[in-house]
Amino acid sequence: MNRKELKQLVLNVLNNQIEAIQKQISSLSEDAQNDAKSSAGDKHETGLAMMHLEQEKLNAKLIELLDMQQIALKLSENKTIEKVVLGSIVKTNKAVFYLSVPMQPVNYKNTQVFCVSVHAPLIQHLLNKEIGHQVTFNNIPYKILEIY
Repeated sequence: MNRKELKQLVLNVLNNQIEAIQKQISSLSEDAQNDAKSSAGDKHETGLAMMHLEQEKLNAKLIELLDMQQIALKLSENKTIEKVVLGSIVKTNKAVFYLSVPMQPVNYKNTQVFCVSVHAPLIQHLLNKEIGHQVTFNNIPYKILEIY
C-alpha cells in the first residue's frame, strides 16, 4: 500500500465534500435573498428561519471538514513505520485501517480501507503495537499483519 496515494485519495474525498457543502451554502444564501425580496408574513419568517438553521448546520459541517482536511494534509507520506501511529496503514486479519481522519471507507486498489481517528476505541488498542501483535476488541481478535 502506498501512503502517499492513499493520503491523496482521502484528500480528494474531503475536497469533494467541502465543495458540495460550499455549493449548498451558496444555494441557501441565494434562496434566502430571493425569498426576502418576494415574500412577507409569518410563513415567510418561518421559511427564513428554517433556511438559517440549515445554513448553520452546513457551516458546522464545513468547519469540521476543513479541520479534517488540515489534519490529513499533515500526515506523513514517506516515513517508514514500525509501530501503529497516526498516518499508519494497518492491515489486520479483519480489515485495513488508515489512521488519519474519521470518514467513510475508501476503495484503494480494490481494497476497502477504513479511515479512522487515532481516538477510535479499536485503534486505541492497536496504537504503538508492532507487526504480529494481537489485540482483542469486543471479543474479536485483531492481529496486525502489516504496517505501511
